[in-house]
Amino acid sequence: MDAALTPPLRIQPVHVQRVSPEAAQKRVEDFLHKFHARNVAKNSGESTTSAQLQKLADALNEGQ
Repeated sequence: MDAALTPPLRIQPVHVQRVSPEAAQKRVEDFLHKFHARNVAKNSGESTTSAQLQKLADALNEGQ
């Protein structure tokens, strides 16, 4: 029998700050760059998160 699936954690924001699409894109790109650097430094093969972040950065770039 398969193990029961555990749903992902739900994140509840406690503060909202609006940012422009350009600022959001810059923040995502900065985070993505740092995330890649950490993965390379620790030889991590995890690519799902970085792929999703890259899609987000690309979508923000298209919106401009």
